[in-house]
Amino acid sequence: MATATYTPTHCPDTGRKFTKAERKAANKAKFKAELAAKVKPKRKPKPATASTPKATQDLFRAPLMRLTKAQLVDMILGTTEDVPAAAPKRKPKRKKAAAPKARKATPQERTADRQDRTHHGRPAVGPITPQPEAPKADVSHAREVARATGARNRRQRAFELATSWAFDGTYGGTFLPTQQAELTRLLGSTDVSTYEDVVAITH
Repeated sequence: MATATYTPTHCPDTGRKFTKAERKAANKAKFKAELAAKVKPKRKPKPATASTPKATQDLFRAPLMRLTKAQLVDMILGTTEDVPAAAPKRKPKRKKAAAPKARKATPQERTADRQDRTHHGRPAVGPITPQPEAPKADVSHAREVARATGARNRRQRAFELATSWAFDGTYGGTFLPTQQAELTRLLGSTDVSTYEDVVAITH
């Protein structure tokens, strides 16, 4: 069921239909009148009264509770005239400074630490037993290893150069004199004029 409007849609005397603006103005006026009728009168504020005896007793009772029995007896007998003051406030304790937070390692530092552990290995667990004598270095073996490694590297370099020169547009079946000199220096051989010579020596 639709709610009843504040004002009728037609004039009860003439039967003329009210316009929307007329009905809206009449509804507002009627609604304001209803609100004014519902508002209760404001209460008058109570006058401020002096402090009650109970509040005064509480004010003086708090410091009295901190006195000893002898001090209360002296105050009752009249030797102490003034009401004792409140106990002094305690100074707040200083908070201990928090320990500085440990700085997190950057990604570069973590990568470097991981590489160090890979190359150097993990530390030995348990006690380390000292050796009575340090092992002597085998100098001749080290020289042989270095010599073999150098020769292998030179052969690999000669093969790479010969391959790049052989597939170059200037290669006509034999290397140029400057190229032959470089290959001879790397391989230690004089007959390295063609690509097949280099492949036979290096492989």
